[in-house]
Amino acid sequence: ILPIDPYNQIGLAGFTLKEDVKQAEAIFKEVLSGRLYKKDVNVHLAVANAYLQAGNTAKAMEYIERAKKSDNKSGYPFLLEGDILRSQHRLGEAATSYDHAIYFSPELVGAYMKSARIYMTSNSNRAVAQEKLQKIKEFAPDFTGVDCLLGELYELQGDSKKALEHYSRFIEAGNYDVEHLLRYAGILHFDKQYEKMLPIILPVLEKNPDNLVAKRLHAYALSKTEGGGKSIEAIKHFIETTPEDSHIALDYSCYAEQLIANDQYAEAIPYYGKVIQKDSTKRALWLTMGDTFVRIGSRDSADYYYALYESILPSPDLQLIFKRGRNLFFAGSSDSDQQERHATLQKADTMFVRLLELAPTFVPAYFWRSRIHALLDPETIDGLAKPFFDEAIAKATESGDTERYKKDLSEAYRYLGYYYYQQADSMPKKENNISDAAREKYLEAKKHFAKALEYNPDDAISAEALQGLATIQ
Repeated sequence: ILPIDPYNQIGLAGFTLKEDVKQAEAIFKEVLSGRLYKKDVNVHLAVANAYLQAGNTAKAMEYIERAKKSDNKSGYPFLLEGDILRSQHRLGEAATSYDHAIYFSPELVGAYMKSARIYMTSNSNRAVAQEKLQKIKEFAPDFTGVDCLLGELYELQGDSKKALEHYSRFIEAGNYDVEHLLRYAGILHFDKQYEKMLPIILPVLEKNPDNLVAKRLHAYALSKTEGGGKSIEAIKHFIETTPEDSHIALDYSCYAEQLIANDQYAEAIPYYGKVIQKDSTKRALWLTMGDTFVRIGSRDSADYYYALYESILPSPDLQLIFKRGRNLFFAGSSDSDQQERHATLQKADTMFVRLLELAPTFVPAYFWRSRIHALLDPETIDGLAKPFFDEAIAKATESGDTERYKKDLSEAYRYLGYYYYQQADSMPKKENNISDAAREKYLEAKKHFAKALEYNPDDAISAEALQGLATIQ
């Protein structure tokens, strides 16, 4: 007659543990009183597991302690102890228990895996997690389960190539479920291998058409592999057919990018805003929103978002200040209200003043200040822009690269030519003849219009002005 298996007895008793504690405990006591099992660590752990399944964690821990005493060189009690502590979110203590398990049983794969899983949760401890997983590779090189975790770890570290290398090995071994397939598709997306995503996702969707992650990744893949309307329709359908509280920042950024790609700039802006609402680390999108408002001609809104973006920068961004100045210049030039126009142009000027304080040799800023003052004096009555154009010409000349600024220089000389022409034209004539002072101004105008043509031979305005001044000697 074969002896009764102790694990069967413990398993059967475990089923009755909630209904008849005394009977179950009597069976446990009887099994553990046997000479063969009194010091058997695995039998003690089987009883601990029975209590754990019944929801009695305190008793489970009691039998884990008995298991430790029955064999003080086994790592298995610490493994189960770590599982219990982890379920209670006592991660530091759980990690310590797993480390003890590894110490006593150096080839206990589960302890390495579970310990690594805990260390992976902290960016500062991921090197420790990697070390533990690589240790498994040393004594169990054919165990592809470790590649699953290594793939996840490298994904967390932002190394898509290594993540894909390990996760592919795990998938190829065939021991995966739907969640693994979806993570694999996510890693392919992370590595920008969009074409390979669809063959992974489509079979999942066929069996689980309502799987949120599968639907999301399907939309991402289509948005990257299909052009035009089909690409935008994929992500639009996902956004509109899933609950808003299930959306993530990447959903909105994907949709916004597709809208931009299809020239739907105004429609994209709210979705960039939703990205930032979901993930405040994406505030750099304020710059993109500013650029998009420029494209649709909403320059006041553009400056609002440029200013928001500038507020989060650790130091001044010269390119952004320049961009704000130009944007405000165009905003002011289109303002119909004289007071608003003046205020916006003054604000534009302060941008270029700031820019020149930070970069006094940046020649384009001098020309933009000149243009602003020309707009503030549209009839060139006061010549507000003259000193600014004079300075801009001087700075461009000093730079030694007048070829680079030839269009700007032509504009500057044309303005000055018109300025001197206006000066001469406003002087009183004597017996239908121009005065010597007026002639001097006309000659200055001729000189500057000629300079404008020198830098831009296609300048029709300067050419016409010179023709009109041809008789002035």
